[in-house]
Amino acid sequence: MFTRIFGKPKQETNALTTIDKLNETLEMLEKKEKVLQKKASAEVERAREFTKAKNKKAAIQCLKKKRLYEQQIETLGNFQLRIHDQMIMLEGAKATTETVDALRTGAAAMKAMQKATYVSLP
Repeated sequence: MFTRIFGKPKQETNALTTIDKLNETLEMLEKKEKVLQKKASAEVERAREFTKAKNKKAAIQCLKKKRLYEQQIETLGNFQLRIHDQMIMLEGAKATTETVDALRTGAAAMKAMQKATYVSLP
């Protein structure tokens, strides 16, 4: 009941876990792509067999299936490209965040040193 009123608690997303998840997804997409490539090449072989057997209609059907597999492969390639882009942006944002944190820490240390210097002057 409370989840309806207040909503679900937001999970903190860590850049490293997100990058790991993107890597897993990328590997899964690559495996799917390999399977689809095998299916496409199998359809080409079937089309050749049907052509030798003078079954033109079945050969054309096989080539149509091959074209569908190739479209799916292209779609998976686009997904992989998007994931790579996302990973690059995440890594850049992580580096920027770490840099800003380091600069803040350095600025705080400088302030503390200046404060200590001015306090110790007569």
